[in-house]
Amino acid sequence: MSLDTQFITMFMMLASGIYLGMAIDTFRRFERYWKKQTIFAFSIEIFFWLLQGLIVFYFLFVANQGELRLYIFLLILCGFAMYQALFKTIYRRVLEKLISYGISFIWFVKRLFIVLIYTPVRWMIILLTKILLGIWVAFVWLLLLVGKIILLPLKLLGKIIWWLTPKIVKNYLQQLKGIYSKIENILLKWWKKFRQKRR
Repeated sequence: MSLDTQFITMFMMLASGIYLGMAIDTFRRFERYWKKQTIFAFSIEIFFWLLQGLIVFYFLFVANQGELRLYIFLLILCGFAMYQALFKTIYRRVLEKLISYGISFIWFVKRLFIVLIYTPVRWMIILLTKILLGIWVAFVWLLLLVGKIILLPLKLLGKIIWWLTPKIVKNYLQQLKGIYSKIENILLKWWKKFRQKRR
């Protein structure tokens, strides 16, 4: 391994240690949102460490084609210690600021969506529904009115025919009406008994 490669490797591994410190702090900052979900928390913890291992190995591969040496682990540890001593407090402050800005931006986008898209569309749907309902009510009312207009002459004709009908025929029809009512009542009683038996 040439001197240049060794120097690049040392620099990359120190940077990897600092990166690991930042990644761990970021992960722990968001961990509170899934900590109570045991299975999910365990799964994401494993995924996090596998991902960090792959990223560090990628840095090593870029630096010296992935050749492992004992000092590489020491350099990563030194980088991590350097982060803890020099950059941890600053990074956490920056992270909190970024999270605060991110939340504010998300809130702004949400409000913008509600004002410009959701509310107008909602009111348009409500207005369209009311218009369609009004048209339907007007159509039904018009249909009933036309029906009444059509049925009015028929009612008058029926009353005239009934008035001209002989009394004997009227009495006969009244008897038929009474018989029909009795049959209807009997059938309804049978139907109720049949339903009660099925229950």
